[in-house]
Amino acid sequence: MNTKIFALALAIGAPFLLADCETAMEVSIPSFPDGGLLRTGSALSRAQLYAFEGFYSVGKGNDLLGDSSSVITSPGTVSVLTNKHAGFGVLGAACLPDQRVVVEGYWQYPTRADAGLVRLFVDSPEAAQAFCNGETPTPTTDFDLTGSYGDGNDIPTKPLALRWQKELKAWRGRFFTTAHHGACEATDHCGVSPNSIESIRLSERIGSNAAELDVRVTRDGIPILFHDPSFSASLVRGLFCNGAVHDVSFAELRGSCLMRYGEQIPTLEDALDMMVNETELEGAYLDEKTPEGVLPSARLIAKVLTDLKARNENDDPSDDRKFAPLIGIPTDDVLDAWHTAKATLQAENTDRVNQGLEPLVLPKCLLEYDSDKVIEEDCVAWGPTWTEGPQAGNVQKLHDHGIGTIFWTINETEFLEGFLTTAKPDGIITARAALLFHTYQLIGTVPEPRGALQ
Repeated sequence: MNTKIFALALAIGAPFLLADCETAMEVSIPSFPDGGLLRTGSALSRAQLYAFEGFYSVGKGNDLLGDSSSVITSPGTVSVLTNKHAGFGVLGAACLPDQRVVVEGYWQYPTRADAGLVRLFVDSPEAAQAFCNGETPTPTTDFDLTGSYGDGNDIPTKPLALRWQKELKAWRGRFFTTAHHGACEATDHCGVSPNSIESIRLSERIGSNAAELDVRVTRDGIPILFHDPSFSASLVRGLFCNGAVHDVSFAELRGSCLMRYGEQIPTLEDALDMMVNETELEGAYLDEKTPEGVLPSARLIAKVLTDLKARNENDDPSDDRKFAPLIGIPTDDVLDAWHTAKATLQAENTDRVNQGLEPLVLPKCLLEYDSDKVIEEDCVAWGPTWTEGPQAGNVQKLHDHGIGTIFWTINETEFLEGFLTTAKPDGIITARAALLFHTYQLIGTVPEPRGALQ
């Protein structure tokens, strides 16, 4: 891409940097007043939901979705993703007593004050009957989702029709649409706060398969998820929730602070536990904001990886779980702390072996700057800023060493397209998961599997 474009982007980007302290547009998440038709039906199984996944043409409702959309699924959810205003639909699916299959929920443009309800039906009696019989039909170009959408809480009346066209490009274990501290920016309105448990959970439903999370440490050494060095009224609630994060104990935090939408500020331990056990997210990129957070974060990751190793060695392959949490290294100070943490964990493993215990599985790293140092440090991924350009040569050099590249943070269509076609990375950090996912399906190249990122 032309480097002048990046210079221009930096020049015009300054006003947007100030937006972190602004108030997001107030938009309520729509819901059917009576609970919708889903409450009258039987939810489809996780295995059945996979049948909805695919690349769809849009026959009606182009004003909402454009000409095409991607449909993906997660536990209990069918998601419609579009590159129009980074829009998404978060829907559930159920078999109704009359043997129809309804797919309904809400749609939203995260950067605009626009949202509404969606109600679709599987427009194939044979496919609907198969779902209701507990079977999983194979989608073909005759598989339609037909119904309507609306604005706000109004009952949907505008025609909407999607037709399955083809299977999606591989993304699970291959390309990482990585949520920027959760589902949306602080200046968006998705009804959830950045770095909250709720935001991480929503990120999966709108196209992410990994999450970038900001780690800071309380006065008593507890790693928590929070971006800024200090609490401010734009990010938290609580009369006594103020001052630097590292000056507040965890007990004081829980007693005084809530996030903007009323959520608790989560511990890293709680966030990792939720991601492993309540989602199908494949990875976490822990952006270590201070050196003090590295060792406690590494200990938590080691426990998660060790528990997963034991879980995946059981006799039930259906219970296998792949999840790759990485220590993110943005500065030399954090790198020094990473060296100390590795040495500490290795010494602790020696003690465990001497006591007849299984050694812990040690974490891996992602380094944000010098690409040569990524190789030297034996990290599994490089996380450069987009402002340096696509750096296709460095991306290829790292690929030759089996190392992935995940750029941060790109939200604009033009730059997403440029990086996908020029750098061909393994992933991108974004607050526009639906936009990135669908753009990848349109023009992206499927990366080769790379070790810990697979």
